[in-house]
Amino acid sequence: MVQESRLRIGAVSFLNTKPLIYPLLNKEIQTDIALSVDVPSRVATLFSEGELDVGLIPLIEYFRANPSGTNLCILPDISIASYGSVKSIQLFSRVPIREIRRIALDTSSRTSVALLKILLAERYGVSPAFTTCAPTVIPSTALQNRQYPPFEAVLLIGDPALRHLGTTEYSVDLGEAWYKLTGLPFVYACWVATEEVCLGDLPQVLLQSKIRGITQIPDIAQIEARKLGLPESLCLDYLQNCIKYDLDESAIAGMELFYKYAVKNNLAPPCRSLTFASS
Repeated sequence: MVQESRLRIGAVSFLNTKPLIYPLLNKEIQTDIALSVDVPSRVATLFSEGELDVGLIPLIEYFRANPSGTNLCILPDISIASYGSVKSIQLFSRVPIREIRRIALDTSSRTSVALLKILLAERYGVSPAFTTCAPTVIPSTALQNRQYPPFEAVLLIGDPALRHLGTTEYSVDLGEAWYKLTGLPFVYACWVATEEVCLGDLPQVLLQSKIRGITQIPDIAQIEARKLGLPESLCLDYLQNCIKYDLDESAIAGMELFYKYAVKNNLAPPCRSLTFASS
């Protein structure tokens, strides 16, 4: 048991999170936390509204929700990151990247939207307009209709992005583009808590769940592939080779550089810093 009052924990519902939480979902680890899952933007909202004590939130939300006087901390040793191609964050386009004038953004994520805007400015030197779209949009269909909706590209994240890999003439893997720009990994999300919350042994519980879950990736890929209607080989390659779950020095350096770019491009307020909970 973590503490007498159950900690409310929110995690992302996508495939890439499953190795972090499968042992908790399956009750393999004895703990008294109340775990819920949702899309990244919803988890971030619940956390900011005080409905969660700890959230696996998009990285940009840590910087945006951590003004002076509000003490948030990142739990150590765990993240959702990539060291190159990530596959599940894709800009699908019917025109070359530098010809894009308008992009439809998946509303499920905020870090991915910030990352896209940084890459457009810093790597490609373009500044298109933006609109929003549901995660259920089919890029190959939506982009063929040049009257409505009026956009040349669509950003999708998570499981929907995996479903549509290779379906448009042009695409950009945002994890790969970041790595080519910086030579550093990109951290999409991490566990965040307010410093006022009594975490008890939660950091150890989450780390234990990560360690155990990573060993279960072949089983997770098989089970989740059936649920998602994706090839098992794709899910296995994605979880084993694309997503990384550690939070080491290089990942932290990537987080810090992302923040600098976010401030430069008016996507996050200045004067924030990374604060970590005791392990």
